[in-house]
Amino acid sequence: MKFIISKENLQYALQNVQRAISVRSPMPLLTGILFECSQGFLKLTATDMELSIISSVPVEMEKEGSIVIPAKYIIEFSKKLPDIPIQFEAIGEGKMVTIRYGQSEFNINGYSSDEYPRINIVEKGYGFSISSEKLKDIIRKIIYACSNDDSRPIFTGVLLEINGIEAAMVATDTFRLAIKKFKVENPSPEKLNYIIPGKALNEIVRIMGAKENINVFFCQNQAVFEAEDKMIITLMIPGKFPSYQQVIPEKFNCLIKTSIKQLMESADRASLLAGEKNSLIMFNAGHDSILINVRSESGWIREDVPAKVEGDSYEILFNVRYLWEAIKAHDEEEILIKLTGAYTPALLSAPEDDNYISIIVPARTRE
Repeated sequence: MKFIISKENLQYALQNVQRAISVRSPMPLLTGILFECSQGFLKLTATDMELSIISSVPVEMEKEGSIVIPAKYIIEFSKKLPDIPIQFEAIGEGKMVTIRYGQSEFNINGYSSDEYPRINIVEKGYGFSISSEKLKDIIRKIIYACSNDDSRPIFTGVLLEINGIEAAMVATDTFRLAIKKFKVENPSPEKLNYIIPGKALNEIVRIMGAKENINVFFCQNQAVFEAEDKMIITLMIPGKFPSYQQVIPEKFNCLIKTSIKQLMESADRASLLAGEKNSLIMFNAGHDSILINVRSESGWIREDVPAKVEGDSYEILFNVRYLWEAIKAHDEEEILIKLTGAYTPALLSAPEDDNYISIIVPARTRE
């Protein structure tokens, strides 16, 4: 393997794949990145056997070949290279790479690519195309509600439901729920349900460009997201996603309309004092406002947010971070908060858009 590449292209490809590297794997090969050079392109692959990312960039190729290079060296070293053409050459039966830049060179011991796990995509099943901008917007609106608790893997994933051209992404950690409905151009032959790891969806937001078109398809236990010069392949999470429709309130006793900007700024300021257990939000219909009170060992804060309030008045405890993240995911000017009681879930939505809702479960005590 021998090729010349620009620093910009090298760093672009490395940044795309680096999150899939298995840092603590007992298999040394998985702590490296597979470099494959052929037909004028360099293809980088990283995998932890659950998430795989592939990125391709053009190079000036002199000889085809492949090698696995330890990620911790090549990623940091690439940042320190001068902005000049960089030559890579595999030597020693493909187990060492020489990197030349100007009159200098750097030699790294690597691994033979023969034993690197092959990323096999089995026969494609149902799929659809979607703009990167649209898909990233959908993910941003729901991903905050995913759990980080690996002991409950179902809740670390996002449910993708497709029925004909109607689709929805759903995320919940049991304390909050986010649902975004959308349409796909290619109708599904039947109702389909897939649980996609939140980690993989975060990578879509991170590396996919705003103007790209993404081909999404499913094959057995894999979900694949393919753009022009990169691909994300993830194992889907087995199991049944909980029935979320039953927690969505249908009738409400209190409707509150307020400015997203003002409410988010107030919640953000309040969150500076709020710990995980100390976050109080109080709705007061009598004053046409929302009062946000937070008390902690460090002090207390009271925020008065102007709002249009209709119906009953409630005093409700919320986790301030949960509230702030839910508000932040909405990108309209105003938000509608619907309540049924002090201890029942609150529903947040845009005043005139039912395609996106989020739900927060109140805390039950001040402790």
